[in-house]
Amino acid sequence: MEAQRRDWLFGAGATPTEKLLAHGTAALGTLALAVANRHAGWAWWQWLLAISLVWDLVGGVVANGLDTAKSFYHSPLPADTPKLIRFVHHPVGFTGLHIQPVLAGLLFPGGSWWWGTLWYGWALAGAIAVEAAPERLQRPIALATVVAGAMVSPLPPGPDGLNWLPVVLLLKLVLAHGVPEGKGDPHRAMVP
Repeated sequence: MEAQRRDWLFGAGATPTEKLLAHGTAALGTLALAVANRHAGWAWWQWLLAISLVWDLVGGVVANGLDTAKSFYHSPLPADTPKLIRFVHHPVGFTGLHIQPVLAGLLFPGGSWWWGTLWYGWALAGAIAVEAAPERLQRPIALATVVAGAMVSPLPPGPDGLNWLPVVLLLKLVLAHGVPEGKGDPHRAMVP
């Protein structure tokens, strides 16, 4: 049997239906963005950036939640894997690369450097906490990080039209990506 090709978006072996679900969710998010911000007065490049943010983050929640992606990102790499690939493959490194909230805070009306830094730091702290936690606490810590972020996100003023970004960022990076599949299964711990 031929080994399946590794895929940085979906992992190895994602079905066409799984891929369609991720892209379809991203498309729905893009439509919601367009309808909600049709009078925002954004420049063409802000629209392009906003659509890119939606496609990556909204579609990424579904893609990162696939068993195939979790298996890809939470499996060991060959010993000769370059350091950069190891960094990107690691849940905390992967999260660290997601500077989208900082860009949104700086490049959209109503945003600020500190708003973007707050949500970037929140996601990174959540990823670190999940990675450092005992197996059975990884999912609850991820959920706590996301739900606390959902409750706090309306409080600080952020970029106009991007109020969804903190929660979706946390869902994608801390919960969908950060928690390996099967973590915390009480039945696994009882198997000798």
